[in-house]
Amino acid sequence: MSRGRVVIIGGGFSGVAVAAQLMKRGRAAPDVVLIGREQRFGPGLAYGTRDPAHLLNVRASNMSAFADQPDHFVRWLAAHGRRDAAQHFAKRAQYGAYAEHVLRRAHGGLGGASLTRVRDTAIACRTDGAFWTVTLARGKPIEADAVVLALGNAPPRPPAVFEQGGLTLLAPWDTHALPRIPRGDVLLLGAGLTMIDVALSLAKRRKRGVIFALSRRGQIPRAHLRNAAPATPAALDVPTPLSEALHQFRAEVKAMAARGEPWQHALDRLRARAPELWRRLPLEAQQRFLRHLRVWWDVHRHRAAPEIAEQIKALQAAGRLKVLAGEIVSAAPGDHGVRLQHRGRGSRARHNMDVAAVVNCTGSGADPWLSDDALVRQMLDEGLLRAHATKIGFDINDDSRVLDASGAPHQGLFALGPITQGAFWESTAAPEIRVRAAAIAAMLAPDA
Repeated sequence: MSRGRVVIIGGGFSGVAVAAQLMKRGRAAPDVVLIGREQRFGPGLAYGTRDPAHLLNVRASNMSAFADQPDHFVRWLAAHGRRDAAQHFAKRAQYGAYAEHVLRRAHGGLGGASLTRVRDTAIACRTDGAFWTVTLARGKPIEADAVVLALGNAPPRPPAVFEQGGLTLLAPWDTHALPRIPRGDVLLLGAGLTMIDVALSLAKRRKRGVIFALSRRGQIPRAHLRNAAPATPAALDVPTPLSEALHQFRAEVKAMAARGEPWQHALDRLRARAPELWRRLPLEAQQRFLRHLRVWWDVHRHRAAPEIAEQIKALQAAGRLKVLAGEIVSAAPGDHGVRLQHRGRGSRARHNMDVAAVVNCTGSGADPWLSDDALVRQMLDEGLLRAHATKIGFDINDDSRVLDASGAPHQGLFALGPITQGAFWESTAAPEIRVRAAAIAAMLAPDA
């Protein structure tokens, strides 16, 4: 009997998590082909940084690659000299090395399934109804019984005002371009965790000039508790109507505050139910959430490590970092970089701003129809997948199966990670990805 083959497209943490889980399936495991375009398999964009100032935004105790081995990452850190790591926020580069370790240790044993790494770019994926064929940019096509899309975060798209001005923005992880920014102020578009990482890196290299961070509301990530106590184990339930859910959540936070409990625990309790609650919401309510509540969810849910939050406050207090709320209304090449006009939130007045460079920290490009990825475009154009109605990622069913243009699930096509955020909302962090990876592996390799 043939063992079968599964192709995983994406060499970052999501792809590694599925590959490792498949290898754990023992005699039922299929052969696995992991396709990645980067030099390293495992770190991906999220954990590929080399800057020691960049820390995880989740404590090490909750960053194991395996939900059934919750101390796996902590034990790895201990083996590498950090024995008190559980409640600390490890370096992102360390987690990238850990992901590489997880992949190196993934194997099917003597006579078991094989794991093959292919450094290439998948440009097409098609099915004849029985098998899948993945076309590569350079190598030979690969046939498979099933395919897992673990594409990670798409590059951020520049706002139209910069495209109209003929300006190219710097990518936040461009390790060659960022150190070469000339003297002067710098503008970071976006005020989330990516902005924080870039601001810390720039502040360390640049002793003069102001780093501006601009977003529509000017809100930055809140801080994790320094000394975290366990949250109440019971998940927080809320009613389906969005307005009622918001009212009840606020009442619960107020009651917790009266008991001396931090608001962070309320978010953590709600997070456990987030995918289920999100899928219960009708599309209109999901869209209202995205318009009015997303920024508040993001800055409270995606928190910064306490020591990172303190560094950002110090930069603000020293005038090195200034966070602005509003929008850029015009952009053009300037004498020493970029000449901008900025309009503050709630104001009609325009303010000139001259900066040496603009870095796009607005986050992942979410809408598949705007993607420049050849694979995504091909699968959309041929109806093999469809964008989620929120325009965030792909449409997925409860089992992580990709839906085609008609809404029918493919039996042999799965997805996980950031590209499933529209379907599950909470799908981008390691604690959620590892659970989805294990569930997908169990479906692809059921016990004999």
